[in-house]
Amino acid sequence: MTNPKKEQTKQVLEATLAQLLEKQSFDDISTTQLAAAAKISRSGFYTHYRDKYELIERYQQRLFNQLEYIFDKHTDNSQGAVLEIFEFLNREPLFAALLSRNGSRDIQDYIKNKFKRLMLNDIQDTDRALSRGFRHNLQEKKLFPSEIEYGAVFLVNALFGVCQRWIEGGKKESPQQITDVIFKMMT
Repeated sequence: MTNPKKEQTKQVLEATLAQLLEKQSFDDISTTQLAAAAKISRSGFYTHYRDKYELIERYQQRLFNQLEYIFDKHTDNSQGAVLEIFEFLNREPLFAALLSRNGSRDIQDYIKNKFKRLMLNDIQDTDRALSRGFRHNLQEKKLFPSEIEYGAVFLVNALFGVCQRWIEGGKKESPQQITDVIFKMMT
């Protein structure tokens, strides 16, 4: 059985880390700084985690499980996956902070890889609306498989760039609005 007080302290540490990541990189944040900003003692921090890397590792494990569920649920619906990721980003400040320029390369690479797989599946499926225009251009240009791979990388990095810009801009548009913008640009 989980201890509610321990869980609350972990949530405070995650929220505090998200706030600190808005101003500085993960590598520049010390455990002392994190504990002080969370208004807990260093020994209180060490009750829960060995170091800041363990905190982020445990968060990433939970996060990857949730993201895997989202991507698995939307294997045939790219727009649904993108929308749900933006909704998730909107509710999870630490996830948003980890995708920012100061965030975690592991999480960024994971998301890019998942989006790339989704895009490649979408490009190969002639019934999907997302990349119909993109697919038509590929067919007209008679691109090689390696060039299609580059196209998917291009799309993924564009999508990820929009995601980072949305986070940096304070998430002013709703998840639905930003998803609509992305898909308007891609069709």
